[in-house]
Amino acid sequence: MTMITVEELELLTFFEVEPELCDPATPWPYNDFIYQLQLGQYHIHFGISPAYRDVSIRIRHADIEIYSLNALSVKDVSYQKNAEGESLDIRISDSEHIVFKLRPHFSIAQNLADRS
Repeated sequence: MTMITVEELELLTFFEVEPELCDPATPWPYNDFIYQLQLGQYHIHFGISPAYRDVSIRIRHADIEIYSLNALSVKDVSYQKNAEGESLDIRISDSEHIVFKLRPHFSIAQNLADRS
């Protein structure tokens, strides 16, 4: 089974909150982890199942859902840190990925390359 690149400590660093665990007795990477936080009026819900490479993202603004992603068996999730800040790169497929940033400002950028 191919694991994702991101590590548990990197997700803790990125979200700055402890995750909710589906089963407290099951260790990384075989558990399901949910990170929830509030950034201004944005409520962010990020779920990950590392062993299965499943990712979910839900963003709410002022109690209205403005973004939702439910991706099963993604290619990879990796943590990036540079002078511009931190991000998660969610590689959906060879031609599609999402760059998810929380700080210094919140953003989601989806990139799709036509490989035909």
